[in-house]
Amino acid sequence: MFTRIALSVAASALLAGVALQAHAAPGVTTFNDAINDIDPSISSGNGTLDLVKMEVSNTNSDVMFKLTVNGNIGTTDWGKFMIGIANNKGNGTSSSDGWGRPITMSANGGMTHWIGSWVDGGAGSQLWTNGSSGWSGPASLAGFTVSAGAQSTVSFTVSIASLGMSIGDTFSFDAYSSGGGNSDSAIDALANPNYAVSSWGQAYNSGPSNSFSYTLSAVPAPGAIALIGVAGLMGRRRRA
Repeated sequence: MFTRIALSVAASALLAGVALQAHAAPGVTTFNDAINDIDPSISSGNGTLDLVKMEVSNTNSDVMFKLTVNGNIGTTDWGKFMIGIANNKGNGTSSSDGWGRPITMSANGGMTHWIGSWVDGGAGSQLWTNGSSGWSGPASLAGFTVSAGAQSTVSFTVSIASLGMSIGDTFSFDAYSSGGGNSDSAIDALANPNYAVSSWGQAYNSGPSNSFSYTLSAVPAPGAIALIGVAGLMGRRRRA
């Protein structure tokens, strides 16, 4: 009788573990920006260029960035949204970005990766990587979605391997909004609560004091979650 109960408990715990793994990821970390922090002389795109927050999380294979902006990208859709990443693994640059805009990063060894996106023309995204010969790309992201609303979201999924990193690594990053011009700068920068620039073409740099960092955390394997469940349930059975 006890054997049948134990097997039933173990099976239930294993199924619970698999179900948990389907949704498992380390907790989401939210990085907030001040709102209404765009210089009044520059258009905010009806709020679409005003960054609100970035939610970052990861699985064992991917890192996810979810950017919230303070406007409706469905009605004002010309904004561009970018992420600069510095993994401190070499080949970082503090003098350029993947799109050749006047946006740079001097934090953590310099920018090694650039994610660029647009919400007009059907929406799209690209990944650029800096190497010994400069920027290469574009490459595709693992996932990209936009959701329009009073506060819209732009979500990016990129493989950890494509960023040259592994679980346990810490990277620096910043997110930016910009316009459609090739020389447009960071009209709003996530890690800066003040005005980023005072004109469209003014250069902007994310330094050590105005950038964020995130550490890639391991996700438990399904078997580990199931075994924890089995141990807990069996312990309760013995005490019953």
